Formats: sequence, structure tokens, C-alpha cells
Amino acid sequence: MTNRNEFMKYQPIKVLRSKKYGNNYWTPRGNKVDERIVELYSDLEYDHWLLVDTDPEVITYCEQPMEISYVLNGRLRTSIFDMWILKKDGTEIFVEVKYKKELTSKHPKHARTQRQIEAQREWCRMNNKLYVVRTEEDIRKGRHSIENRTSLCMAVVNSKKPVSLKEVLGVIPGEGIKIKEVVRELSNLSVEAVLLCLKWLLYEGDIKANMEDQLIGFEMEVWRQ
Repeated sequence: MTNRNEFMKYQPIKVLRSKKYGNNYWTPRGNKVDERIVELYSDLEYDHWLLVDTDPEVITYCEQPMEISYVLNGRLRTSIFDMWILKKDGTEIFVEVKYKKELTSKHPKHARTQRQIEAQREWCRMNNKLYVVRTEEDIRKGRHSIENRTSLCMAVVNSKKPVSLKEVLGVIPGEGIKIKEVVRELSNLSVEAVLLCLKWLLYEGDIKANMEDQLIGFEMEVWRQ
């Protein structure tokens, strides 16, 4: 089992909720951060977390990982990145999550937002890290992506890894097979056990499916990587 602690370079900076006015507050447990509580300060940050935690290429991550300083209109300000991500290939990514409307020139905070993003991007350039700004257009692709990824996150954080994973993986071919066919092939296992195994296999990247446009269920097709 991977010990993710050895890869963790950052600890979450505690942010006063009063400074995040008007946003919702989420506290899921994150499988890739040893099941600790992850603190997220908007619906969009939560949806982004779902994408990160269910990405098989991600080893670990940290929300609110680092604070930097910058100057705006002659005043010193601070900014905290929304997330740091470490991928299996060693790539480190710092992410800022913004609603698209915040990036438009008509938004009242446009100047401050742009200066914040410039400061974060410059810090990443100087420290040789990748930097991305993600909006709802990047995060909420497909009508069922968020619901499916919520289901995967809940499955892996609330259950031990099933002993039947290899057995279930063994009946899945390289081309698509419907989940109802997998269930039929594995009549010795309960439907619930097969579905749990499939969720773990999807989470770990051993199999793939159309997570964006089809709900996890009997009609969904899955296939080996």
C-alpha cells in the first residue's frame, strides 16, 4: 500500500470561514490524504476535489497548501493557492479554482483576481511548478461526472479494499462490457459486492468507463485500461 505521507510536502493552511463569505463549506474525508478531513470553501472547490481524488494519476494533494504575498495598488496582499497536486510522474501542479464570471472584466473583483493569478503564476514559474486556473467549464464536464465521482469517493473511503477485485477484473475485457453482463458472469458474488469492486477498480484506474455521460449502473460499459 502506498504511504502517501512521504510525498506530502504541504499542510493545509486553516482559513477563517468569515474570510470566505458567501461560499459553501465542505468537509469530506479524502482517501488520498490518509482519510483526513479535507476543508473546501465553495461548491466548485468541492467538485474540483472530486476530480482530483478520483484521478488515478494523482498520488496525493493538499488543499490551501501555501500562502504568497503580492502588491496591489500599493498595498501588500496575500493569496493562498486552492490546491497542490502530486501526480505519479512526479509532476507538481498548483491550482486556483475560480468561477468563470470572476475572470470577466465586468466582475467587481476582476482587477484583484487578475493580480492574484499573476502573482501565483509568477511564483510557480520561479519555482518550476505547473500552474492552472480551473473554472466550472473545466470541472463540471458531463452531466453525471460529479455524481459518479461522489459515488467512487464514498465507496473507497467507507469500505476496505474488496478481496474479490482480481476476480471481477478477470471478466472485464479490453473492449466495453455492460455492468449487468459482469454481474451475470459473477453469479457467485452479490450485486452489491460486484458494484463495490467495480467502483474500486474505476477509482484506482484499472478499468475505465464513460464517467461523464452515464450513471454507474447496469447499463454502463466498463473496459480494461
